[in-house]
Amino acid sequence: MNFDVYTPAALKAEPQVQMVNGYKVEFLSFSSTAENQLTPVMFLGGAFQTFGSFRAELESIVSDRPVILVDLPSQGSNDQLAPELNMADFADLIAGFLDAQNIACTSIMGVSYGSAMATIFASTYPEKVERLLISGITCFRRDSLIRLLEDSLVLLENGYMDAFATTAVSNLINHNRMDDTGISATYRRLLFRQVARLDDNERLRYAQNTRRLLRFEGFTSYPECETLIATGEYDNFTLPQENAAVAKQCKQGRFAVIRNADHLAQFEQKQSTVTVVKNFMTGQSIEGIEGVDVYDPQEFANTEQRLQPRHRPMEQPYNLVDTSTGKTHLVRLRDINFSGCQIELINPDMTINEGASHLTLEIPETGHSFSLSVLKRDKKTIRCLIMQRELKAADALIDYLENYFLIMRDNTGKKVLDHSKMA
Repeated sequence: MNFDVYTPAALKAEPQVQMVNGYKVEFLSFSSTAENQLTPVMFLGGAFQTFGSFRAELESIVSDRPVILVDLPSQGSNDQLAPELNMADFADLIAGFLDAQNIACTSIMGVSYGSAMATIFASTYPEKVERLLISGITCFRRDSLIRLLEDSLVLLENGYMDAFATTAVSNLINHNRMDDTGISATYRRLLFRQVARLDDNERLRYAQNTRRLLRFEGFTSYPECETLIATGEYDNFTLPQENAAVAKQCKQGRFAVIRNADHLAQFEQKQSTVTVVKNFMTGQSIEGIEGVDVYDPQEFANTEQRLQPRHRPMEQPYNLVDTSTGKTHLVRLRDINFSGCQIELINPDMTINEGASHLTLEIPETGHSFSLSVLKRDKKTIRCLIMQRELKAADALIDYLENYFLIMRDNTGKKVLDHSKMA
């Protein structure tokens, strides 16, 4: 492969194209010098990411290692549609690309959506991978995650772009921890606008990528190379313990948590993330990096974490409305947080079950009603996801959870009166 000498302007250049079995692989390749025989580092992005998303990581590494930025079909800015491909097919495309470019071995970083295909590639072609770094790995068939992804497809297909963008932003950002992660209102608004303004091709690609992810049934093998899985401590989209569970399956797996970050650690805690990437990819120690904790993945994966506190409102009851029938149910909230709630039915109605749709919970203190998706139904209680549809309503819910008089449950399930809300 021929590497271009890196300059910031070169990052915006038109990508090169390598055809592999009829599929288009777009890429940029950089080095600090025209000749560099060291193992290159390849980056695979997640949804809504482009080559520019990796500028900080690229600039930290390029003086030590060549860097390759890759967009596979339907990824990043590559507009080729490929609904027929599965995750394993993408691993084969990566291998074909490297062969075509005469690259025997690479180190690879996969973020979010790119993490699963990077992991499959590393386990399928172990001879081609020196080091693997993945973050926010999307591979688990957790009911709540499946429901959120399926719901996003429904919104997208019906053209409800503001609701779709709100859902996407609410999934990627832990709204209970925005003070900790430092997510600004401006950044969140820009992310919302980026998603809401996807063009027709981008919408198709998102839908195809999401369906591909939903079809993925899990890994059949795991990488044998040196592997680091790093994630934000408040990531409530791909949970830290889920990331650690993958790390413990890898032969040389290690696990790192980036403090005060969620699924967007790469942007929220840039310096800590960049240092982790640079040190790992260049063979340096990842111990002692400010803002980063390194764990034994076996021990971490077995811990139970709750990333959002659960609250029980003192004011009861509330109205649960089935908008498909117009029927209103009087209910009590056993607990609630930004992502979901547990509802007690005062007068049990068996028409409310896992198949029920069009349910909304009225929370007068917020001035809004919230769409619910039933995850589990018991005799008198139902556990629901709160499906965020509007940013103003999401903000009102956060304000309600932070400032309204509530009882908070700690991780043991005990009730703790939150006196800070009495003022």
